[in-house]
Amino acid sequence: KQARTTNSPSIISPNKPTSKMTTNIGAQAADAVNEKLVERQKLEQEMYAHHQDLQTLISQRNENEMVKEELEICEKESSDATIYKQVGPVLLKNDLSDATDTIEKRLEFISGEIKKTEGLISKKEGRYEELGKAIQEMQNAMQKAAVEAAKAAAQQAAS
Repeated sequence: KQARTTNSPSIISPNKPTSKMTTNIGAQAADAVNEKLVERQKLEQEMYAHHQDLQTLISQRNENEMVKEELEICEKESSDATIYKQVGPVLLKNDLSDATDTIEKRLEFISGEIKKTEGLISKKEGRYEELGKAIQEMQNAMQKAAVEAAKAAAQQAAS
């Protein structure tokens, strides 16, 4: 079967809303809500990635703190302890003070990265909450408009 189409123009009264106009307004509102939902989902994915980064940084910090504790034990027990640093497949001798300085600098850097990542997460969470409120308000407005349109249609049908 083929669908028939007519080329007759539709007449829209400027005083009375039609279901076609309501549908367009409703579709526009739904599109706006969908855009906000897509943005919110994108933020959620970004927050997930930042949380993963944060977990990695915390693990690195914990490992480096353990190394620092081990170096402190070596320093207390023997001032002439031999420390080796792995560079690729090779172990190289490293001075105890150099190793301690390296670990302290690494811990400072990781702590800075943790703060930066926590700040990013906090910003994203704030925006995520704002979008959630905006979406809720938009959906409430759409429901209110639908109820008012249904009342107007019922009144029009009754008259």
